[in-house]
Amino acid sequence: MLDGDYPGVCEKWSTRTKEVASRFLLSIQLPSEVHRRMRHLKHVAFWKGTELRSFLHYVSIVVMKDFMNYRTYRHFLLYFCGVTIFSSLAHQRLWPLADKFLRLFVKEFGSIYGRAYLTSNIHNLQHVYGEIALYGPLDGFSAYPFENHLQLIKRWVRSGTKCAQQVAARSDELARVYRAVNVIAPQYPRLKVNGDGVHVTADFALMPTFKDQWFLTKDNGIVKFLEAKKSSALPISVVGVRFLSVAEHFNVSADDNAFPPLSSAALHIYEVQENAPSRMVEVPWTEIRCKLVAVRLPTHCLNPNSTQPLPRPAPNTIVFFPLLHTFILE
Repeated sequence: MLDGDYPGVCEKWSTRTKEVASRFLLSIQLPSEVHRRMRHLKHVAFWKGTELRSFLHYVSIVVMKDFMNYRTYRHFLLYFCGVTIFSSLAHQRLWPLADKFLRLFVKEFGSIYGRAYLTSNIHNLQHVYGEIALYGPLDGFSAYPFENHLQLIKRWVRSGTKCAQQVAARSDELARVYRAVNVIAPQYPRLKVNGDGVHVTADFALMPTFKDQWFLTKDNGIVKFLEAKKSSALPISVVGVRFLSVAEHFNVSADDNAFPPLSSAALHIYEVQENAPSRMVEVPWTEIRCKLVAVRLPTHCLNPNSTQPLPRPAPNTIVFFPLLHTFILE
């Protein structure tokens, strides 16, 4: 869509369209655990793999809805749900359904985008379930952790000759460095040193800022973090504001009678109005399920060339996505 036309699906984005969508991307506040912010679409050719992953999991279904017709958007949801489900052990019960979604996505791809775009990358989506069954969720064997390591490898190369040998020599030198074995690992949960938040696990912290204050309880309540307490009865509890009503953001079907339509609530993706009724709660840290990514829905269409009157969400509507690596499994 950025650089080409897909007749009957979407038009090539104009400069104005890219600017409107980019302003929305730049306004999104991803949690502190996501180290790369969303960047302007003029830099999309230079986006890192982790940026593309963040876009897919936490932004894409909000942005793409304004640029796709119903059939194409539903088709994209098949891919979004399939990859999201395969990215966490928390969704393991849904892995067979994710396999159905990705197979249906591949089956319909040619009729929507054209058979010329049915590449091996699209075909290989049909085999993801087999790899997941062998090696676990996608993030468990992806190359994302090595992305930041590339900068170190480049620094190890001092000249343009025998690059591989230089990298191997530096790696061997580092492997010979002795590490202290008596370092005491920090215990979790623990209050932050400055007292303005809590480290629930080594993977995430809650703080009283918009991007870091949302979490999901084990009974699927969405809570806005205010402060953390420590007492003799409980090691740590969290005080916050819990919304009394939430709604699903979407639902999608695999066109198979064996599987009912999947609600976004099954993936812990919810839609809430920020001024909805709420109440104060105190939650033991053991009742926290995961941290949430909060994305405010745009109150205007991101596609300035749209000719269809799209219904817009109420002001201050927020979509919450689980930050996938922060699930605390039973």
